Amino acid sequence: MRSRRPILLGLLVVLILTGCRSSAGARTFEHEAFAFVIPVGWKTKAEVWGRSASAGEEYYGLGVREIVTIQYPARRGQGEAFFAVASSPLGDGESLESRFVRAYEEAVPEIRDAVQRPFERGELSGYEITYRRPWGEPWWQFQDVWVERDGVVYVLSFHTYPGDFESY
Repeated sequence: MRSRRPILLGLLVVLILTGCRSSAGARTFEHEAFAFVIPVGWKTKAEVWGRSASAGEEYYGLGVREIVTIQYPARRGQGEAFFAVASSPLGDGESLESRFVRAYEEAVPEIRDAVQRPFERGELSGYEITYRRPWGEPWWQFQDVWVERDGVVYVLSFHTYPGDFESY
């Protein structure tokens, strides 16, 4: 478990800090497999919603379980931007690519304007997809990165509405 932590930590820190409005006074979320910086003004869903937070639940029908989600602004019912990490063991004989493809082929509600590409950063490689998807009334803009380490699939997912990724 410890061997993948520096790699995932580096990736998560880069992904989070790349689009954050400010990193001064930020704090760290730690998990046994990774850690990342929570930017100022963002909070975990557990902090915003209390015990009703959805850690451990299916993440948007993608076949992975939510580990943590952070949101901005950090007020109930007013989130405009969300970052989540979800995971699932990779099945015997299953590849990351087949799992990735199947997740979006079977997505309900449907996805639109999908753009898929390979993902590489440092020692991590996998797949990235950006797309639009309705969840509730609005159409949200998503960007998901799928990587695999030691037989576990990790999905790093960012979604926003209104606005765009660059705003956050």
